[in-house]
Amino acid sequence: MENNFNEQFVNDIAPLPEKPQFLKVLCILSFIGCGLMIICFAIGSSVLGFNEEAVNSVWDKVLQTQPQLEDVNPMEFFHEVGMYCLYALLANVVSLVGVIMMWRLNKTGFFIYAIAEVAINFFGLSIGVSEENKSYGGMIFMILLDLAFIIMYAVNLKHMGKKEIAVS
Repeated sequence: MENNFNEQFVNDIAPLPEKPQFLKVLCILSFIGCGLMIICFAIGSSVLGFNEEAVNSVWDKVLQTQPQLEDVNPMEFFHEVGMYCLYALLANVVSLVGVIMMWRLNKTGFFIYAIAEVAINFFGLSIGVSEENKSYGGMIFMILLDLAFIIMYAVNLKHMGKKEIAVS
């Protein structure tokens, strides 16, 4: 009797839609990338807690490797770096939420992810050193990488549906 009861309800449950392999790979790569960036930016945002004594003790070593920062106020520099890391940390958490939603085949996650990734790049434009000392190579690489992922996720939008956010 009990066996028949379980079989009846198992057959009533609709099967979950299958995720395409390409979408799985993209999401896994994004999970890894977001996780690493969250760790890095969490550590980077800890410089907001540095006092003036700690900054001055580190600043001499910074000037040895980056002499172009000689005219920069160290407290302002560390504050700007810390704020950038804090904003990027928040944007990466939002990006991770978007990836989780896309993993669950929720189309809204794509838009959350895309907006968060674009926002991270705008934060990078505002960070600290003078225009003649900025290096744009890394920033251009990250913008191109983000655009590539956004395009690859957009290709997979047809596999995603608009679903309610379910907490499970």
